[in-house]
Amino acid sequence: MTTTTALIVLLFLLLTVLLGGALFYLVHTRPRLAVPLTVAMAGVTLLATCVIGIIAR
Repeated sequence: MTTTTALIVLLFLLLTVLLGGALFYLVHTRPRLAVPLTVAMAGVTLLATCVIGIIAR
């Protein structure tokens, strides 16, 4: 893995942590948004995983 790829992976991990914290906060403040936001974040995570896989190839 090159340095650039490692940095991209690190940025995606940090983004995931931030989004996870935001989801945790929203679930506790607005429970009705929990399901749509969880589905949206799962889709973004899947997309990011595919992008990382393409870059790492």
